Amino acid sequence: MKRYNTMKTILILACAAAITVGCTDKAADTQSNPTVSQSIEDKRFERRALEAGTWIMPQVMYERMAQVAFDSFGGDATNTVYYYAKPMTHSAAMVTGNNNSPYVHTYHNIKDGPLVVEMPAATDTNSFFGTFLTSWHMPLVDVGPDGADEGKGGKYLIVPEGYEGDTKGYIVVEQPTNRGYISIRSLTKTTSDEDMARSAEYIKGLKIYPLGGEAVTNHIALDGLEYEGHIKFDASFWASAHKAINEELIKADEKAFYGMMKSIGIEKGKPFEPAEAQAQMLLGAIVQLKAEIAHDFTYYAPRLWGEQSQWTIPVDKEMMATNATYVDDNWNDYSSRGTTFTYYFAPPASLADSKSTTYIKGVLDSKGRPMSGDHDYKLHIASHEDVPAARFYSFLTYSMDNGAYIAGSEKIGVASNDTDFVINADGSVSIHWSSRCDDTDYTNCMPITPGEEWFSLFRMYGPSEAWFEFVPPSIERIEK
Repeated sequence: MKRYNTMKTILILACAAAITVGCTDKAADTQSNPTVSQSIEDKRFERRALEAGTWIMPQVMYERMAQVAFDSFGGDATNTVYYYAKPMTHSAAMVTGNNNSPYVHTYHNIKDGPLVVEMPAATDTNSFFGTFLTSWHMPLVDVGPDGADEGKGGKYLIVPEGYEGDTKGYIVVEQPTNRGYISIRSLTKTTSDEDMARSAEYIKGLKIYPLGGEAVTNHIALDGLEYEGHIKFDASFWASAHKAINEELIKADEKAFYGMMKSIGIEKGKPFEPAEAQAQMLLGAIVQLKAEIAHDFTYYAPRLWGEQSQWTIPVDKEMMATNATYVDDNWNDYSSRGTTFTYYFAPPASLADSKSTTYIKGVLDSKGRPMSGDHDYKLHIASHEDVPAARFYSFLTYSMDNGAYIAGSEKIGVASNDTDFVINADGSVSIHWSSRCDDTDYTNCMPITPGEEWFSLFRMYGPSEAWFEFVPPSIERIEK
């Protein structure tokens, strides 16, 4: 029996040795084979580039918005207000913009000290609806009648976390990032020339300047100027990411992602100098990233009415529950955050319970197909009066390619308060999309471009309780 056990032990050890030698030989083969080793490293580089790109997307969006403004129009990050004196046109190529009221923006940096923001009081004819945000697009404080100043105006003070200076007399905005922005819409009764002139004058009452510095603000009007404030999916993406990493504070709770950025050559305090092969892989990652983001934007937000309608909420529902951070005690949904801030910016702090406006997104037609400029489309609302919007409602059209208005379109949206908005004789409303609006008898028609996919946002201003009963009809393809 003893001899049997001894032989058994010898056999087991022999087999183990054989397996070890086999595994070692295979590992040695892999390690000594440059082609196999390089393939592993390349695949890992590409994988990390894709995930790192998804994570850094909100910062790249901010970088594009701010840097394009600085480079194209002048101004700086301490005392400049950029504004539109009139509703925007297609030349304002920012993502999912709203042309029903003029936009007002600052892009600021508190690295060198706090900044004072003077907000004008609301009047009978003019007011602001807007928000202070971080460079990650996290809303901090709303302004205007629905915000911290309650329409009375006042002085806000943007300070870093833990600021111990004198804040008496200010509405304090504690900003956990170096960079941030204010996004405001100037609200008026109409878009007449008279009301727009009054709005432009009202905007001049908004000021930003360094605490303790000269109270001088540079106001720059952008009307008619080309502004490409959307993400570019090319080599400039990684240059923007590198700049953001170097200019912004480190998010202590997301250091794993900084490690991912480091593995593809982007690190705080170091130059970004990818080798030629790495540059090609980074471009490949951008192509894949753009496709994934577009796919997620199409499908990541739930339909509100199930099979009754293809309209969805604009974003993943996690956005409302996390103050637009997509970070919970148990998870970090950086993927949905990246998708959201490719196509949107400036969520209000009161997003979950806003009574000023609500909107829904249409990306698929009534049969669940992506919508293309190769076809004509219509949406028929049985009764204009049934739309749950106390003030007015609108449809705006955007390119799936970059989230901005359809390039060159002279009619980027239609609104029920437009002077040329058509209500049918029976009280119904027909909305159309076509690449040949001028050659048809379509009412309320928005141009689209052949070969280009598009989507629409349906906005309701002053949404009423009837919102919960209203089922918006899906957009239908007009079959020829």
